[in-house]
Amino acid sequence: MAITPFIGTIHHAANTYLLEQFLRDSINDRTGQYGGSIVNRARLLLEVVGAVCQENGAGRTGVRLSPLTTFAGSAAVDSNPMALYGYVVEQFAPLGLAYLHVIEGETAGARHPEGFAPPFDYEALRRRFPGPWMVNNGFTCEEGMEAVAAGKADMLAYGRPFISNPDLVRRFRENAPLNELRIDKLYGGGAEGYVDYPFLGD
Repeated sequence: MAITPFIGTIHHAANTYLLEQFLRDSINDRTGQYGGSIVNRARLLLEVVGAVCQENGAGRTGVRLSPLTTFAGSAAVDSNPMALYGYVVEQFAPLGLAYLHVIEGETAGARHPEGFAPPFDYEALRRRFPGPWMVNNGFTCEEGMEAVAAGKADMLAYGRPFISNPDLVRRFRENAPLNELRIDKLYGGGAEGYVDYPFLGD
């Protein structure tokens, strides 16, 4: 029996968690080697990823990024996200990571939020990384297949649809309707709204 090796993801490089707070000039007002320039602001993330790769192996380590997520308010986006995340992705490129997981647009919101001139270029970012490229954020099955077919992604991540559809892969395959997510039950601390959604045929 083949055993799939564990792959750990550094999620806190996204969604305005601590590592991403260091990245963004809208939040990071430090001086010294961890503040100021893009190189300095990216230093902590790169050090953390390097340490995890050394312990876990780069091929068993993934990183998640969310260049345009504004959980901390719209002012939390970096003043030049394309330059910032372009640099970060370039530093990841030679490491041999298991994958890079990029949230397109606003987490749980628009994939192409307004107010960025020029618009953020995910395809240009993707070209800088030679390894597996994963995207997510509200993709339908058809949109995900189109993204892979067009070379915009190697794989898709589906979060909320998997919560409400334990048989999501089958539903996609059979073009079956999806259960509606009960958002009011998220983060409730109990089983309701997590493990009680029906399977096809129930």
